[in-house]
Amino acid sequence: MSGIFYVYIKYARETDTKRADWGRHLLTFESRWAADELFRGLQTLKNAAGANRYSKLQRVNPQLWYYDTIDGDPWWTIIYVQRENALPEFNYKLMSVILGDADSGRNWPVFSNPTIGPDWISSKNFYIRNRRQPDLYWYRDSGRIVVSTTRRTKFRIKDVDYDKERVLIRNDKVTIEPVDGLGDTAGYYVAKGAEGQKLSVGLVKETWRFSELFDGIGVTWSTEEGFVTGTQFATNAPDAGDEWELC
Repeated sequence: MSGIFYVYIKYARETDTKRADWGRHLLTFESRWAADELFRGLQTLKNAAGANRYSKLQRVNPQLWYYDTIDGDPWWTIIYVQRENALPEFNYKLMSVILGDADSGRNWPVFSNPTIGPDWISSKNFYIRNRRQPDLYWYRDSGRIVVSTTRRTKFRIKDVDYDKERVLIRNDKVTIEPVDGLGDTAGYYVAKGAEGQKLSVGLVKETWRFSELFDGIGVTWSTEEGFVTGTQFATNAPDAGDEWELC
């Protein structure tokens, strides 16, 4: 999921009329991964007294965020975060520009090709499809994950270290559950197994790194008992995977 990624962020305190004129920024990231990681990082920032620096940080979608803060001059907070080097790991992943406001003649930049798709929230359900060939979907067929143009299965992706909903980032540990098995007491999970193995569905809870979903799975044309000849099976291919997306 590399490539330049944009986010609009806006100051939005309901009791402050200046929210309508000031505090609008365009953030440019080296990837969508970096944008979501910054969102999680901003949630952790605290002031000297230990209070959350962002008293509100709300995502309308992956590219439109709203905030309030305990900082003075709240319309500048994202600038202060960068000046103070409060999150040094973003020095080479982020830059920002102040958007036009009531006191300036700054132009309003409009970006093309916005990212389309759902927010990556833990415990939500998603289809998984190929980015280059978007008619190819993951489908649970008995104990295998096959790649199909005619059938598709939704999967629940859940953060194993955090019970509540939150934005998923690349290094989060997750489980993948076919939603057609969620009602079963035993529980069914997608397992990738060793490199080169076909993905399977069973009772063993296997943990994935979230980013493995996007570029660590390939497709193998194979023959297997119970399947028609030439079925496409999803396969663990960490070094030669296809590109997938959640939808």
